[in-house]
Amino acid sequence: MGVSDGVVIVGISPNGNTARLNLDVFSNISQYDSIFDRCICIRDKIMSVNGIPCHDKGFEEVMELITNSEAKEATIELGRIEGSTVFHYSKGRCIAAKPGESYGFLAAKCGVNVAYECRTGNCLTCSRQMEFPDKSNSGKKGNIYQRVILNCVGTVPRNYEWLNIFDE
Repeated sequence: MGVSDGVVIVGISPNGNTARLNLDVFSNISQYDSIFDRCICIRDKIMSVNGIPCHDKGFEEVMELITNSEAKEATIELGRIEGSTVFHYSKGRCIAAKPGESYGFLAAKCGVNVAYECRTGNCLTCSRQMEFPDKSNSGKKGNIYQRVILNCVGTVPRNYEWLNIFDE
């Protein structure tokens, strides 16, 4: 058995339980002081299952811990990229986004189809509406704003807890 870097979430099914959880969180943003720890994101790493560390275990070992649990439920602790922003697309697809990453790249990682024509920001074909909190109150209840982003040239800003993209 070789050394593993652990198990990382690489996709979220739009019809699965994780997507439903994420949709619920984003449909009730104003009721939470912080949503950062309430979502499950692509790129999150499974750190433990029922208190058993598994940050360095392979997929089969982690699945065995989850499925062989004697309890009806398994408690799974996740780790997220430090300094990341929860980037939410429709259908409950979330990804831990790093500052400076391309909006278009993140959409592709989440399975969101974005139409492009010019790839320079001139045609607006790839534009989407984005919802975001006050930067000064990123993790707290406060004002929520909207603006248009361009997937072809836009990048993730620093110091936001979450960004919500209306992609459909």
